[in-house]
Amino acid sequence: MKFLFKAIIWPIKKILLFPIKLLFFMVFSLLVLILVAQYRADFDSDVSPLSVGEYENCLNVIDDYDVTIDLLSQYVDKLDSQQQSFLHNFLPDPFSVLTKPQEITENDFKKVRTFLKNYLQAGRFPGFNNKALSPQAADLCRSALS
Repeated sequence: MKFLFKAIIWPIKKILLFPIKLLFFMVFSLLVLILVAQYRADFDSDVSPLSVGEYENCLNVIDDYDVTIDLLSQYVDKLDSQQQSFLHNFLPDPFSVLTKPQEITENDFKKVRTFLKNYLQAGRFPGFNNKALSPQAADLCRSALS
């Protein structure tokens, strides 16, 4: 009976768990690649983790619709055409409005504001090499405050 149970369950278990293991491996590999790419990038500004004061100031700025739209417009204008097309192609649909900040309505802004707050949160945590876990978030926040 025990042999029959193992003979039936073991292959099913292996077949079902293999895709799950593969998925976890792929997600983990992607995260490692993203982190390596971020830390190899050379930033011209300070990308150390955000202090509590800087983070709170960024949140206060994000809560104001007009200021946030103006800052996003300036940030998008600084990007070259290749970076803008990359953002436009790979941002999820709800966030594609970030590539054209002038067209963001109040409703879209409420949806995007939560995303920005969570994104900036990654700029608070320390990563490797005295950089923030998300150096781009730290750079975005500091450029908005200056």
